[in-house]
Amino acid sequence: MSRPPPDRVSEAEAHLAAALSALGFVGDPELGESPARLADWLSEFTPGAPLSPLSLFDAPGQDLVCLRGLPFYSICAHHLLPFFGEATVAYVPGAKVAGLGSVPRLLRELARRPQLQERLGAQLAEALLNEAGAVAVGVRLEARQMCMELRGAESPGLILTTALRGQANSAVARAVGHG
Repeated sequence: MSRPPPDRVSEAEAHLAAALSALGFVGDPELGESPARLADWLSEFTPGAPLSPLSLFDAPGQDLVCLRGLPFYSICAHHLLPFFGEATVAYVPGAKVAGLGSVPRLLRELARRPQLQERLGAQLAEALLNEAGAVAVGVRLEARQMCMELRGAESPGLILTTALRGQANSAVARAVGHG
């Protein structure tokens, strides 16, 4: 994945330092390197690189493929606070099947940008449907949202979203807990 040029990271660092100063966080030696660290982390975590294509192979059949317990980490596009959890991805392949490593890689790449949980699931489901030619796809994301826990409701909890695409398929729906 590519990172922004160093001058853009330095520009972000200056803006972050100005934001901390505007909020009254001045003179604390522990915060001295925080703008640089945050700018560097954001440039690493959200590189904005093009997505890697799915690795595709001839499908040996039309049986359900299900991947469970796939971890993901993202940043809420509304609040820029983290959200993280696990994904279950189930699909019935068409003529091609996605390489098992390419599904978690695509999930990671989609998550490593400011994102909404609902959009993340939809983008992953649509990639399997359109790029891999799957017949039916279900993506279940179960996540902790720090924007819910640290602000607003200030309450812990898991948010569950499900994206179903393609032909209706009861096995896919059951695999992602939606049927």
